[in-house]
Amino acid sequence: MAAPKQAGRRTRGRPARSPEQIADMRGQISACALRLFQDEGYAAISMRRLAQETGCTAMTLYKYFDSKIDILRTLWGDVFDELFDGLEQIADQNSEPVARLNAIAAAYVAYWLEHREHYFMVFMSGGVSQSDVVGFVSDPALLARFELLRTSLDAALGAGTNAEELRLKTDLLLCALNGIAHNLITINGYPWSDPEQLVRQATGGLLAN
Repeated sequence: MAAPKQAGRRTRGRPARSPEQIADMRGQISACALRLFQDEGYAAISMRRLAQETGCTAMTLYKYFDSKIDILRTLWGDVFDELFDGLEQIADQNSEPVARLNAIAAAYVAYWLEHREHYFMVFMSGGVSQSDVVGFVSDPALLARFELLRTSLDAALGAGTNAEELRLKTDLLLCALNGIAHNLITINGYPWSDPEQLVRQATGGLLAN
């Protein structure tokens, strides 16, 4: 005859993971995903494949990320954090407004040229929908980081620039910098001018008008 169950006794389950353990596992998954996405392309990697490469089950993977695009957005965020952490250091080293703008703009383009694999993952991943991109670029935390470009341009323009004009020129600056990086990365057989000279022409035109 089986022994009676003790009242109130609970079966011990797996203890909850600490925030540090969760962060560590997310980091392991992200690192594995970064390698796979860069080597084989985002569209070619399934969550099941990523789970196998990470050494866990697909069910475990979904405990840390809601979806594959959630992982890619995390990687995008890591890239932009690295980029803007560096730009902010450069901004702190340049007190003169025009020199600061030129230094930040040149470093923005240089980052993508030096990390082409990041550029392709952020801007050219296959299998990514427009809604996937909108969900990322509308993040207030990301938009706040891009404020560095707006405030640097505002200081370089000096007094007298209204909000509408400043927004237009900030958008144009970003288009110019991304365009320079894109062309130099994707059309590398053309003998382009020096990137810093291209950037100075772009910023000079914005400041002259």
